[in-house]
Amino acid sequence: MPESPALTIAELDVEAYRAAVPELAALIVDAVATGAGVNFLDGVTLDEAASWWRGREADVATGRTTPFVAVDGGRIVGSTLLIRSVNQNSPHRAEIGKVIVLGSHRRRGLASALMRAAEERARAEGRWLLVLDTVSGSAADAFYRSLGWQESGVVPNYALNPDGRPWAATFFWKDLR
Repeated sequence: MPESPALTIAELDVEAYRAAVPELAALIVDAVATGAGVNFLDGVTLDEAASWWRGREADVATGRTTPFVAVDGGRIVGSTLLIRSVNQNSPHRAEIGKVIVLGSHRRRGLASALMRAAEERARAEGRWLLVLDTVSGSAADAFYRSLGWQESGVVPNYALNPDGRPWAATFFWKDLR
């Protein structure tokens, strides 16, 4: 768990999620400014990022998506999403998304704590197969490997880095059983 006693990991219900959207948007803007591949290009605005988060509100309300946040002194400094498969043939599967930590709070165990919270919730629900993707060769790639995630493959030119250059994505899976 992170070092600071003021730092907590919290699961958000839909009301808390709505209230958190401005801070979640700031996470995306900060991540893109530091070169992270999180669906946006350089120059992403707070409004654009907030719109993305608001677009997930219905899934949070129905329970398809559970947001987790790292909170330091009342401020959201990290996030991740647990996105459940709704397909009849995959009640055991979920996806991890938007693992983001503010640049000022990185290397303090927050991303690991967020991942543990999401994995614990998935396991408690009987969802034992998790999947995610990230920029190949990135710090995030190494991070997921360090947590025991297994590479399933690489797709070249999968998306654009914030600067507009194509990047490959590595897809990972983890069996929680």
